[in-house]
Formats: sequence, structure tokens, C-alpha cells
Amino acid sequence: MEGLIERIEHHSSGEISELNIEDIDLETDDFDQLLVGAKVKVLLKDVDLIRWKQDLEEDKEILVKLLREGKQVGPARDEKLQQLKKLIENKVRNPINAGNKKLLIFTAFADTASYLYNNIAEWAANELGVHAAMVTGGSGRNATTFTGTRMDLVSIITAFSPISKERGLIDASLTEEIDILIATDCISEGQNLQDCDYIVNYDIHWNPVRIIQRYGRIDRLGSKNEVIQLVNFWPNMELDE
Repeated sequence: MEGLIERIEHHSSGEISELNIEDIDLETDDFDQLLVGAKVKVLLKDVDLIRWKQDLEEDKEILVKLLREGKQVGPARDEKLQQLKKLIENKVRNPINAGNKKLLIFTAFADTASYLYNNIAEWAANELGVHAAMVTGGSGRNATTFTGTRMDLVSIITAFSPISKERGLIDASLTEEIDILIATDCISEGQNLQDCDYIVNYDIHWNPVRIIQRYGRIDRLGSKNEVIQLVNFWPNMELDE
């Protein structure tokens, strides 16, 4: 917006007043300074620059306010994150199936997964004594506090659900496991993760079928758990307002 406002302020249509958009070769860069728009190009001289500048400045003022308010909310003031940590702590300390500390936390966004991992993994290791991991597709953004595995998706989810993934047939010497897995929908289909008995939807996908698919990772034949639990973090009802 600042860039557009600056272009409007420095724009002069004196020598190009007779220029028509139909006379311009839009494939070249020769007229870039005279045009605005991405897919649809418009000559600056054909725009109501006074009104447009006013609108841009009003929008910028609103966005600056939103940005300023947003920056005040860090992890310490993130009530949703704090509620998730309380839920994790209660699950680890009071398993719904004897000895099972596992949680599978789904989010639709890789950035949210990174945020959760950065604020949960070290805390979970120090306070609860459990390993955490994050998978978002390829190995580039995957992470784990468990040093006994590689960073690729298959290795991480095998360490999270070693019984269903038959890790013992591959390496019987491995005994440690990952108990908290933060993931995007890259694993919402086709994965047997029924060692876990607890799924958290940190955000609700727009497609309800995706929620069913997520739940299906643990609600599967071969589960050793007597009960399983699904937890949804619903959007605030005032969000639309």
C-alpha cells in the first residue's frame, strides 16, 4: 500500500494523456510504471487517483491497527495454546488407557504446526518427560525431540505408532517412542496410527470429511485401546462479528 501511495504521489500524466491501454504491449516492461494491476492491467491515468489514495490510506490505517494488536498476542497471551497445553498435560498424567500418553494434534496449516511445535516440544520434554514431533509433508519442515529417528515422515510416524507400523520387525532394539505428534493433513489419509488413542483438532477444516479422515487414523481395526477420544477446538462464536 505504501508503494502504491508513493506511485500515486509521484505520478504525472502530462506526456501520456493521449495514451490508450489498447495501444500498450502488455508483454513488455516498458510501461510498468504507468500501469497497475496483476491479471487486469489499468493505466494510472485512467484511475481516480485522489479517491484511490484516500481509500488506500484508510485501509493502511486499519491494517496497521490490526497488526499492532496482533503483535501483542504472543504465546504467553495465547489462551488457545494455553488450553492445549493443559489438555496435553492432563492426558499425559491421566491416560484414558493405561500407560498410553499419546496425542495426535491436527492443524490445517504448516505455519500453525510449526508454532505449536516450537511452544510445546521443549516444554513437553522438560515438564512431562515425553518426546514430541511435527510432520508437515516433506522432511524439510519436519522436526522431533526424539534423537533416535530420521526426519522423514515415515520414520517419525513409525516412532509415534511403533506397534501398528511394526517397528519391532525392523529394529527390535528401539524402545523409546514419540508421544505427541503435531501434523497437517498430510497424514489424514492412509495411515495406521492406532497406537494413539487421542486426537485433537486444533482447527476445524472446512470439509467435514477431512475431520472424519483424521479420526480414522486411530479409530481403526487392530487398536489395542479400550476407548478413544476426539477433541475439537471450535471457532469462537463471535468470530464472524
